[in-house]
Amino acid sequence: MVIQFILCTDLIHRYIRIKYLRGLLLFVFLLPGVLADQGYAGGLYPGTPQRPRLVVRIVVEQMRHEMLLRYWDNFSEDGFKKLVNEGILCENARIKYSNVASSTGFATISTGAYPSMHGIISNNWYNRLSDSMMNCINNDQYLSLGGIDLFSRYSPDHLLTSTTGDELKMMDLKSKVFSVGLNPVSAVMGSGKLSNGAYWFDDSTANWMTNTHYMDSLPKWVQDFNDRNLENIYMEREWETLLPDSIYVSYRNEPNETGTGFPMLKRKKFPYRLQEIKALTGNFGYLKFTPFGNTYTNDFAVSLIMNEQLGQDSHTDLLNVAFSASGYVNELFGTRSIEMEDLFLRLDQQISHLLSFLESRFDKKNVLVVLTSDRGSADPYEFRKEKGLPTGKFKPKEGLALLDAYLNVLYGRDEWVTAYAGKQIYLDHTKIDLKGHNVDDFQEKISRFMVKKSGVAYAVKATSLQNHHFSDGMHKMMQNSYHPKRSGDILLVFEPGSVEEPRRVGSIYNYDTHIPMIWWGNNLPQGIVDEEVSLRDIAATISHRLNIPMPDASSGRSLIPLVENND
Repeated sequence: MVIQFILCTDLIHRYIRIKYLRGLLLFVFLLPGVLADQGYAGGLYPGTPQRPRLVVRIVVEQMRHEMLLRYWDNFSEDGFKKLVNEGILCENARIKYSNVASSTGFATISTGAYPSMHGIISNNWYNRLSDSMMNCINNDQYLSLGGIDLFSRYSPDHLLTSTTGDELKMMDLKSKVFSVGLNPVSAVMGSGKLSNGAYWFDDSTANWMTNTHYMDSLPKWVQDFNDRNLENIYMEREWETLLPDSIYVSYRNEPNETGTGFPMLKRKKFPYRLQEIKALTGNFGYLKFTPFGNTYTNDFAVSLIMNEQLGQDSHTDLLNVAFSASGYVNELFGTRSIEMEDLFLRLDQQISHLLSFLESRFDKKNVLVVLTSDRGSADPYEFRKEKGLPTGKFKPKEGLALLDAYLNVLYGRDEWVTAYAGKQIYLDHTKIDLKGHNVDDFQEKISRFMVKKSGVAYAVKATSLQNHHFSDGMHKMMQNSYHPKRSGDILLVFEPGSVEEPRRVGSIYNYDTHIPMIWWGNNLPQGIVDEEVSLRDIAATISHRLNIPMPDASSGRSLIPLVENND
């Protein structure tokens, strides 16, 4: 009887333990989902902030920080002002590398690394192995989807590191990552290799398109959006000033004299008849060069959020939205034009609509928004010259022709220079070695020669960047841009206000490197951060907020402590 009692008691204890363990395991597995459903999608560790359901990175192309100040009085209360008045304004956000371009900017935002690590040193560079020019996003192995542009074979494969979106996907496969931009560079570099999709603008059809890197076929909702033909509505409009001319703070309210304007039109002032432009060009490409390109982007981004059900569960999603029209308008009219100001006043309305939509759909605490820019922008050469400001022009064809003649005198007639791209001169190392010359000697002589050219402030040798460690200043910025496999032998720095004919290029100066950065939502306090922060800090901050690993080569710091100190 005693033995039977002991056996019976043991069975009861085992039964209780099994039932208890089953209940405990069930509780452990179900608790995160229950907490998430109740809005408690917090981090992995005690004390970490609540994770947002959706992160939205807004990138306004070629926006200088001072544009916030210049246009402030004419902004509404619900756009840029809402972000600043309810969020965290980083007044001293900087780009800390020398080769400033759209590609390097979006890659740095996505990876949290400098070009020296993520490898996107410029929009284009010379590939020594294939003896050909490389574009930062071109990849012929993919097929276009949604547009008729057969050359839209793009991918982020040239990125050498992971992105915030990649890390989010690896941490949680159910998280979704998308990127949208009129400019394919902004869409592709803003997404990452593991993203669910990137969409950009097709000039011929005005369709939003992608390619087979991201998906096998275009989603039905994208086809339906394209079939709505909103582009026809936009291109039937006249682009005229949103406000009375007297209210604008731009330098002049007269026909633009420092920009080319729409090249097919004789009229160089408002109003611009977009239907006439479409008739003369036969496509929709110039929609990008108007504020309605941003409106079209905003419409598509909102549709994407709804149709892809972003932010609708406990798996945090990430959306990159690039407002690219400012970059295109800058090409035609310049940073001081009334056209640029009008674009920003209309963009203010679009940001207001986007914030209102996000608040109504998610509640402000469940969405994290950061607004920044890929780079700043220089004033037009003509404007600076007219005002008596320092400026100059570097003419690559002329400068390289003189360099060839100089090298032929020193080393004998041959093609010593193989390419020029992204303010960099590439030499034929194999030919130099076979002829018994020294590469460093070539670089030294070219550096001394090129620094004498108009518009050139510095011509820095690659060997100097490889063999020395610079802690600050211009050389440090150049070192942050230098990648040994992709960069040239001589890296040029232009003088303030100087341009590379026939176009402007990025520089190390404030007008190109001082960019806006505003954080909003997700229970962040309101305030201003005066301390210098970097474009690369965006990836680190989002990673911190989401409690996920930072991208592979991210060297930024989380701004959360700075932000929280403003509480």
